[in-house]
Amino acid sequence: MKKFFLLIGLFISVISFVACDVEFSPNEEWSEQMMVYSVLDQDDDTTFVRIQKVFLGSGNALEYAKDKDSVYYPEDALEVKMYSYYISDTNTVVDVFNFDCKMVQKDEGDFCGGMVPLYYCVTKNRLSADKYYRLEIINKNTGTKVTASTYLITDYSIKTNNFTFNENSGNRMSVRWSNMDLANADENVIAKRFQVNIRFNYRKDYQIHHVDIPVVAKTNERNTSAEMSGAVNKNDIVTYLREKLHGVEGISWYDPAPFEINVLACDREMFDYISINNAVENTLNYKPSYTNINGGFGLFASRRTHISKSYSTPQVDQDLRTKLNGVITFQ
Repeated sequence: MKKFFLLIGLFISVISFVACDVEFSPNEEWSEQMMVYSVLDQDDDTTFVRIQKVFLGSGNALEYAKDKDSVYYPEDALEVKMYSYYISDTNTVVDVFNFDCKMVQKDEGDFCGGMVPLYYCVTKNRLSADKYYRLEIINKNTGTKVTASTYLITDYSIKTNNFTFNENSGNRMSVRWSNMDLANADENVIAKRFQVNIRFNYRKDYQIHHVDIPVVAKTNERNTSAEMSGAVNKNDIVTYLREKLHGVEGISWYDPAPFEINVLACDREMFDYISINNAVENTLNYKPSYTNINGGFGLFASRRTHISKSYSTPQVDQDLRTKLNGVITFQ
């Protein structure tokens, strides 16, 4: 089982990057190019924007990536704003979001680590699916401007009414979900890709922890209101939890609801970004890259992560607990 949304936080490589209508030529003089990554989720309290430089030059590009000045802009160099419009009127600004910069710790990797800039804005209760959002970033020193726009994903619901396994059908649990109220919805606000996770909650050291178990991922091919379903085998849940929690001590059963079902979703922009940029190709072949940033590279898209439903089914809980005993010790 492969977790689809593990790729959400992956920041794409800037080496040999070719995309959309912006092209590089190694014979041209240096010009400023901006890499942007931001994902809107109306269930989140805060929206973040990650901004880096795209660079070319003679020598080893991996060495440039280790130089902070080659990768990141100074804290006060950029003005980052987001504007909202009603979908029916994209000429009238409804709200303006001003992003501040803070320094956050980044681990060492291909790009330099240490304290790096991250832009943020508290957007709690300010985002809604009936609006259209436009991101604008300006380099105050050079006047360079990049823009991008996206819609939010409309609501959808989990329709499963129980959390039981049918012992006569391979111990499989069915999950159903659907988009809601889409009779008059704009096609752009309907989720393109869904992923179902089962979250197992447990207690350790007086704190609540969890393990997410990826179940199934499906694409909405209709681009309209749709009902979908997926299934998971009980033994797969047991195997996954044994692997993830093996050797962890001091675990206690979380009552009253150790299990939740989460249906995550992303829009067409993020689906295309992940599908294209992570296509399996021979490393010697050209690999296409996707971007929807005007005047730069990267992604400005939307997702939903907080559509979930909790369950407390004693029969299932006890059955799974029995199967896990001997590998996981419950207090």
